[in-house]
Amino acid sequence: MPSIRLLHLTFAGADREKAQVVFDPRLTVIYGASDTGKSFVTEAIDYMLGARKLSLIPEAEGYSQILLGLELPDGSVITLVRGPQSSRVGVFNADVRDLVYRAPDFELSVSTRGSNNLSRYLLDRLGLEGALIATNDTGGTKLLGFRDLLHLCLVSETRMVSKVSPVLRSTGTSGQTAHKSVLKLLLTGRGEPAADARPNASQRRLQKGKIGLLDQLVLDVQRQLDPQGGNEGELAEQLRRLLGHQDTIALSLREITSRHAEAVARRAGLAVTLGQYDQRLAEIDDLLGRFGLLRSQYESDLARLAMVSEAGGLLGYFRTGACVFCGADPVHQTAGHDLQETTALHAAVTAENTKTHHLLSDLHLTIDDLRIQREELAGQREQSVAQSDQVDLEIARIEEELRPVENQAAEAMTARSRIEKELGLHQRIQELEEVRAGLVADGAVPGGRPTGSIPAGTVAAFDRAIERTLEAWQVRLHSVSYDQYAAELFVGDRARAGHGKGMRAVLHAAFAVSLTDYCLDKEHPHPGFVILDSPMVTYRQPGAARRTDDENLPDSVSDYFYRDLFHRFTGQAIIVENSDPPADIVQGAQVYMFSRDPHDHRFGFFPVGAAAPGGDVGEN
Repeated sequence: MPSIRLLHLTFAGADREKAQVVFDPRLTVIYGASDTGKSFVTEAIDYMLGARKLSLIPEAEGYSQILLGLELPDGSVITLVRGPQSSRVGVFNADVRDLVYRAPDFELSVSTRGSNNLSRYLLDRLGLEGALIATNDTGGTKLLGFRDLLHLCLVSETRMVSKVSPVLRSTGTSGQTAHKSVLKLLLTGRGEPAADARPNASQRRLQKGKIGLLDQLVLDVQRQLDPQGGNEGELAEQLRRLLGHQDTIALSLREITSRHAEAVARRAGLAVTLGQYDQRLAEIDDLLGRFGLLRSQYESDLARLAMVSEAGGLLGYFRTGACVFCGADPVHQTAGHDLQETTALHAAVTAENTKTHHLLSDLHLTIDDLRIQREELAGQREQSVAQSDQVDLEIARIEEELRPVENQAAEAMTARSRIEKELGLHQRIQELEEVRAGLVADGAVPGGRPTGSIPAGTVAAFDRAIERTLEAWQVRLHSVSYDQYAAELFVGDRARAGHGKGMRAVLHAAFAVSLTDYCLDKEHPHPGFVILDSPMVTYRQPGAARRTDDENLPDSVSDYFYRDLFHRFTGQAIIVENSDPPADIVQGAQVYMFSRDPHDHRFGFFPVGAAAPGGDVGEN
């Protein structure tokens, strides 16, 4: 895209330490206390780009050359060199950043007269050589000058808060048509056509043929119209009523779909609950099965213990020899030995039987508790199943209710498309008739034709660009629009000039940034940079408390302003401010802090000691 990038601004002189700021391709911030030469940087750039004079400050004494490095749209680098009081600009086809003694590759004049001047040179590089802008409403034109573009992207502190529109240079009527025409050129990418002379006979015959062709096109479009569709006014009224009907349908759809979503959410919740019930019931059934096996084992153990108890008393009566209980031989057995051993066995069997009975009793209690839990869970699951069935019925009813409303919405959309198509055809016929009327008028008008306005669609797109910029800066406004006839920016029904200086400055900055973004995005010619002096005037100077002049400007707008320029802005931004930028911008962008303290950051634009004793550093 055709644009210019600023590389550096340098003041050089014999036996003088050069003063220089280097510009970042995206964002450069120069901030600090007042009277440190910040605004002097802006004025010096303006001077190097064609301003007639530069108000020097005492620190500039002894500097004989001012150098401005530029990268041109084709990628080549040049350096403009100009003396503090000179009307000639030397051009070096190289990046020069120090005092230069050799002759320049060529020289240009800052005067706009003649062809060998700085304005023509820069416009030629931007692809705007020979572009015309309107000077009046009767077809008068003149060549575009680079200064006509520069005032839209280099904004001084005075102009930033001025009540004069960002498009205009003064409140007077002189030159307003030209200023509006410059904005039209940037937004449309086209200059004004040269004034036509009275058409000759051949041209009139050509125009007659064009008129005949337009008449045929009008007939062709009229054949596409629905005979039952009505005229343009009736169609517009139908569309108005249809849009109201669509709004009603949309409300019904939102209400029904909201109920449907709520029912589906409830059904999903019930499905999760049923799954949990099924899982728990399966776990209980598994436990009951395992405990049933354990109960059978306990009952079998008790049966065996009873059998042992009964058989133990008989074993000593039917056998002689070794003791059946302890294995002692008869010689070692004492009187009543069989009775003693039988008693010991009985005691052991009785103890084991008692223990097993206790375990079986506890198991019965556990099994009973699990069965109670299962019954409760089964009951709860049945309730959830019933609720789920009810929700399924509700969803089905809502879907039945939704279906005709969806059909109505589809029918309304079809009808809207048909009406809008009919209105589009009527609009096309009107456009063709306007072109025809223009051709007829051209045959009777001896000179030029009135300057055309910016297409409404282009103005609307530019309005949206400004609104997006302000939204990115967190400036809360209802609507912003540019009135091309009044050349004024409006917030709602209130002109920019009717706001306080804080809001005027923010709106002016947003206008300049959005214009640059819009042109670069559309690949329209534009210098490609913005230089804004004090766009955030509502903010404190270092050490002062924050304040705002407008409720729509929160304290954080300054931070969002810098971050938007650094991360999103497609051009090059140079910002001169008093307040500190956020810490992340200080780390990422090219930032200069000018301080009154020579030991704190940078003293000012000129090195310490450049000023004469007792001299002031200059403005802001």
